[in-house]
This record gives sequence, structure tokens and C-alpha cells, in this order.
Amino acid sequence: MSESPQGGKHRAHSALPAPTAGPWIRRLIAFVSCSIMVATAAGGGVVYKLNALDKNIQVIDTQDLNTPGASETPYVPSDTSAINFLIMGSDTRAGQGSGYGSESGARSDTTLIFHLYEGRKKAVAISIPRDTLVTIPKCTGLNGNPVGPWTTKFNAAFAIGGPVCTIKTIQETTGLHIDKFVVVDFKAFKSIVDAIGGVTVCFTTPVYDPYVPGQGGSGLNLPAGYSTLTGKQALAVVRARETLGDGSDLGRIQRQHEFLSSMIRGIEQKGVLTNPNLLYQILSTVTSSIATSQDLASVQALEDFALSLIDLKPANITFATTPYELIGDGNVHWNAKTQKLWDAIKAEEVWPPASDATPTPTPTDSANPAPTETPTPGLITPPSNIKVIVLNGTATSGLAQKAASQLRKRGFIITSTGNAKNKVAVTEVHYNARFKAGADTLAYSGNTTTMSVDATLTTSLVIVVGDDWTSARKVVIGQKDDNTGVTNAATAACSQGNNRIKTK
Repeated sequence: MSESPQGGKHRAHSALPAPTAGPWIRRLIAFVSCSIMVATAAGGGVVYKLNALDKNIQVIDTQDLNTPGASETPYVPSDTSAINFLIMGSDTRAGQGSGYGSESGARSDTTLIFHLYEGRKKAVAISIPRDTLVTIPKCTGLNGNPVGPWTTKFNAAFAIGGPVCTIKTIQETTGLHIDKFVVVDFKAFKSIVDAIGGVTVCFTTPVYDPYVPGQGGSGLNLPAGYSTLTGKQALAVVRARETLGDGSDLGRIQRQHEFLSSMIRGIEQKGVLTNPNLLYQILSTVTSSIATSQDLASVQALEDFALSLIDLKPANITFATTPYELIGDGNVHWNAKTQKLWDAIKAEEVWPPASDATPTPTPTDSANPAPTETPTPGLITPPSNIKVIVLNGTATSGLAQKAASQLRKRGFIITSTGNAKNKVAVTEVHYNARFKAGADTLAYSGNTTTMSVDATLTTSLVIVVGDDWTSARKVVIGQKDDNTGVTNAATAACSQGNNRIKTK
């Protein structure tokens, strides 16, 4: 092993042939691919077009990432080296047309670190939630002036300093070195999905979410079960947050993992990496919609990188989210297990560890072991993600404040208390249809099954405390465990919809 200038360990270079057939297969396919392009050039001037496509790729200046004393000849990984490849999804609306909102600037609410293990036959993809509380280091802002350091939400790094500031934040907070990166915008994402003939997804319930100019909405109208999505539909599925599932960014991340797993399976089934024409077609369609460092800023470089993954099978790709805690301040907090994740990646160890597959409770002492909490069946939204207005629907003075205190101790975010217009015998929960999953959690804690949809509500739920109120029950969400939600790319999964259908 040798040390790279950036401090990471890499396999030493060797003049000997690779011990396996994988690299030779990749080189053969690359040769065939180049031959096809050269042969075609005689009839259509493709060489000129190739040069034009390369010029479409936006090259990002990474000088700000250089550290004092770094080598002038940085380590260049081979096509089988272990690397960290960063994918940032930009939500810029520039040049996208209607239907995507009018918010100016760009953010990266989707950030994936793909760690390709040595040999590139295995990978783990780690999502960093946008609301993760981190310290953003000193960066060069989009206006050219220095900004930071300061502690804020992770996605602020992209908004104020672009991809380079995001990379600096990741490197300084995780200790990982980012070897390659790409920024993908809406157009590139749609082009990839359309180029491979769509991606099949599954929903446990129907999805109806019409786009309303000035108000939002994803434009989706899908049945329960399986659907093959176009690029535009696929973009809506991975972008939608409040209108799908539990309405949280963490729920959206899980849906993105399920979608990307299906896309990877589709790429393998259609033989994209063994079909030079199709691979080139996909890469050529995205050149005007991606940004990257100089080492990937050509169709040939992108193709070579894609071909280096030919031995990477879906069963050996794992998607996960950084281990976290939800404390109640609206931020995602990393914990001790998060550091174990970064250490595992640096050490080329599998994540999640095999020992975590069947976790056992840690006893407080040998005589009194800590009890194992069983997740509450059917609930997916934790109380810390739910805003609640508590109203007193009885003649008992102070009951709203009492119930609010009990719900707050259970983790709910109480926004206000008051008296209901009408008295009720049975406690009621009122909610906007977009937040049905959160309403289920609140109703469980409030010991009630009386629920009703109220379209006038926005993000807060309302609980009207009735004569039957006793106390707020504790809620245990299955996803509380750090490793819950880990997805294997070979396994099909169904995402939660919003249980709405078009009625007219």
C-alpha cells in the first residue's frame, strides 16, 4: 500500500498485468467502442461532434481544494482502485422550462458518496441528509469572496459556495478524500432515465399530486403497484418530499435509494455497460447538463469510468444514510456510529458491519438487562418530525396545556395551544392529506382512531383533546435504529405513495 498526496491509502502501481480478466474485458469493450466511433466518423463527421460534446461539459475549478504542501503530481487511480465518487444533484431551474418552480440559485438536496472498493466489484452509497448540522469550512463564495466557517445545515454549502464548498465540507467533516465528482441537474437526470428506456418503480398506495402553478406539486399520477417512469416522472418521484411518504427529507432519501436500485438493475438487465453504442448514447445526451472536474470532462473519460464498473453487480451495491439522531431542533445530528461509518470506508471495510445485522441490547448490568423496545407497527414518521396544535375540546380548564406537555415529552413539536370551537367526547386528529403518515403517529400517541382530513391545514397537525384523554403514549419508530433502511440494489422494494387518486 502507498500513501496518496491527499493522505488516503492506495494499492501501489505495478507494471504486471492484472490478475483477473475484468480489466482486459473493460479494455476490449473500450477498444470496440472507440472503433465504432472512428468507423462512424468517416460517414458523419463524428470526431468533430465528439469534440463539440466535450466542450459542453462544465469544468469546475478545484484549485480551492488544494492544501499547502500537496504534491504537484497527485495520485491517479487505476480502473480498479478504491475511490470515493461524489454525486451532487443540483436543483437549478435555469433552462429547465415550466413545472419545476421558480426558485433562484441552486441547492444540492441530494448528495451521495459512492465508495468503490478495491477491484470495483463492490460499493456502498451513503446519502448525507440536507438538514445535517455540520461546520462548513472557509470557502470561496459564488461571488468570489471568502465565506465561513460557520455551523449550519449541510446543503447550505452548495448554495453559498457551489460544489467545491460541498466537497471541502465533506472532506473536513468526514476525513474522506473525494477522488472524482459530478454535478447532475434536472435535464441530465431525465436524459439518463429516457436513454435507458425508463425505470420501473413500485408504490404501496396510489400517487396523485397535480402540479399547480405558483403552489407546487410534482405532477405525478400513478397507481399502486408497478409503473415504468419516463425521465420527467422519475425526476418528480425523487424530488417530491412533502407530498409523498411521510413528507420528510429522510423519507425521500429512502425513496431515492429504492429508485436508484431499480435503475441499476435496469442498467444491468439492458446490458448498458456491454453495449458501446447505448453507453455512448447515454453519455452524449448528458454532456450539456453536468459539471465535473477536469479528469472527467470528456465523453471518453466518462465512458472509461463507466466501463471500469462492468464487474460491479447490483447485489454488491448497498445504499445507506449516515447514522443520525433527531433531537427536535429541526436538524439531523451525527453520532458516534457516524464516525464508525467514515472509519469503515477509510479502512475498506463493509458497511453496515455484519455484526449489526442482528443487534442486541446493551445491558446496564448483568442482573438488570436493558429491555428491547419493539417498534410500533405501521408507523413511519417519528414525533420529532411532527408539528402539532393542541386544542381543548372539553370543559376541563388547562387540559390543552397538560396534553401539550405530555406530547412534548413524547417528542412532538408543539406550535400552539388553545380552545376548540366545539366540545368533543372523543379525541380527534385533523390533518392535511399530505401528512397522513404523521397523523397516524399522532393518533396513536393520543389513543384515538378518530381522524379527519382538513385541506385548510398546512404543515401542522391539530389534535382536539376530548373527554377520553388520559395521556400521550410513547411511539417507537422502526427507523430509529441506525441501520434500518439500508437498501441492497438487487432487491426490489415498494415506496409509500400518498393514497390519493384523481377523481375527475
